[in-house]
Amino acid sequence: SDIVGMKFDNLLLELNRIYGMCERIRGSPIPVLYTSHASRLLMFYLFFLPIALDAQKVPALLNIIATSFTGYVMLGLDEISHQIEQPFRIIPMHQVACGVARDVADAFVCQPPKLPGFDYEPQEIEYP
Repeated sequence: SDIVGMKFDNLLLELNRIYGMCERIRGSPIPVLYTSHASRLLMFYLFFLPIALDAQKVPALLNIIATSFTGYVMLGLDEISHQIEQPFRIIPMHQVACGVARDVADAFVCQPPKLPGFDYEPQEIEYP
């Protein structure tokens, strides 16, 4: 009983530590100036990319294809970075919390497995 209590206490301390880390992540978003600067730099790059490719004598069709593909990839990565700034808006936290609650309830209802070298007699719990 003491070993189970200590193990449960350690699990609660670990859960509390992880919860604190999640709160720190949630409470410290990336500054808006950083993301707006990165977006402006990306637009500057994409604006001058066709000019640079034309200066290298790249054929016009290949220039359009290369610029379009690069823009699609880079703007997609920029959008993903905006989504990552606020992870708790896109992570299904309610489902995660329900899963944790179900696991905790299961831990209280199920009998613990027998450990080698530790004899105990499970006791029936009477509910009012």
